[in-house]
Amino acid sequence: MIKGYDERITGKLFFSLVPVQILLVMCGGVNIIIDGAFASNLIGPEAVASTGLYGPMAKGLDTINALIFGGAQILCGRYLGENTLKRARSIFTLDMITVSVIGIAGTVLFFFFPHIAAGMCTSPENPLTPNLISYLKGISSGVIPYLLGTQLTSFFQLEKKEKLGYIGIGGMFAANTICDYVFIKVMNMGLFGLGLATAVSNWVPVMIAVVYFLSGKSVFALDFTELHIKDLADIAKKGFPAAATQFMLAFKSIILNSIIFRFAGSDGLASFAAVNSFGYVYWAVPSGMSSAMITLASIYTGEQDRSAIELLMKIYLKKAIPIVFGAALVFSALSYPLTNLFFHDPSSTVYSMALLGFALFPIYAPFSTFIVGMRDLWRCMDHKIAVNIIVVCDGILYVTLLSYILSGFLGMTGIWIAQVCGNILLSLTILVMVWIMNRKITLSIPGLCCYREDFGIDDENRLNLSITIGNPALT
Repeated sequence: MIKGYDERITGKLFFSLVPVQILLVMCGGVNIIIDGAFASNLIGPEAVASTGLYGPMAKGLDTINALIFGGAQILCGRYLGENTLKRARSIFTLDMITVSVIGIAGTVLFFFFPHIAAGMCTSPENPLTPNLISYLKGISSGVIPYLLGTQLTSFFQLEKKEKLGYIGIGGMFAANTICDYVFIKVMNMGLFGLGLATAVSNWVPVMIAVVYFLSGKSVFALDFTELHIKDLADIAKKGFPAAATQFMLAFKSIILNSIIFRFAGSDGLASFAAVNSFGYVYWAVPSGMSSAMITLASIYTGEQDRSAIELLMKIYLKKAIPIVFGAALVFSALSYPLTNLFFHDPSSTVYSMALLGFALFPIYAPFSTFIVGMRDLWRCMDHKIAVNIIVVCDGILYVTLLSYILSGFLGMTGIWIAQVCGNILLSLTILVMVWIMNRKITLSIPGLCCYREDFGIDDENRLNLSITIGNPALT
């Protein structure tokens, strides 16, 4: 490793980016958990299953976020690495305009044409469809702030204003809890009120972010002087792998809902909705690690800096993944209290299904962390074929195929096992791709990076700066 790079400093930089990203991903999941708890206790188990049907649509919104912000994040990081702030601001501006337009379209779809949106999630013959339509109407006004809030709050990490992100997210949780109680318990608005509460809470982080980014103090600001619509193609190109994964996850949700309903009935669907609501929380930790990885990797690849990339990978593999593994064990150990948050009769079928799910589901997280880390590093390095293979296998192929096979004779247990085994199988697939790209079996960090032959700069062309911070009284 080239002198001048301090592993502790890089590690602190990496993990300083992680918490806000975890909270960003988790915030949608916590809202779903809050909604699920209120729905189960104040409306009934069918309400939990109904909100579970919204899962594919939620993934659809995540697809848009991944496509736009995922690409904008890479390009902004690259332009910052190249010291071209004006270009980074133009990408930021284009990002804000695009998601605003999409958000308006989503609001119109959910409120005025909810039957069309519901048809994207389940069949019209499903007895839970009317409930889903009510929920969609309620949540419609929250589409714009959901998209904008995710984008704006994510930029806080590049602004070094993570505390504002924490305040916004905390305010959102509080607003959702209060509004759920008022709209459901006090005003008896049912599933419409459940969705409306989430919509109202989505505006809290947006308002905080807007005030900051319009204050004139931010690095990123709206700048229309070098705005080029053609940059959308570059944004989409860079964001496509993550967006494709989210799109396939949405499609996978539809398939899994169908498989579950066929082999485990409405109890299986309700248990899956309950466990899957915590899936956002499980996913938040690896996703936060991945976002920190791609933020730094995009800058380092822009600088063609092999040493920095390898140091980042070392931290990711040796520190980030063990942390995720520890978090997975904690979530598994909490399976009983998590189940009781939604269901209260231990003798019921839905209770036993959910209990097993809460125990097994988190085990996928460490493997998923490795998968998304490799995917995002290879995205920055333009390994398109390898990234697309990961997207297809992770998004839909492995888990759905295993779910269909195993649920046929194991029921809901097969669904839970398939979640874990699918990620293990994909991790092994990635190692096979490393072998193919390197033309040899290797588990070394440079080998996992799979550099192209023309990637990197010579040592004599590097500028390394060491900064020592000491006691001012002694200097």
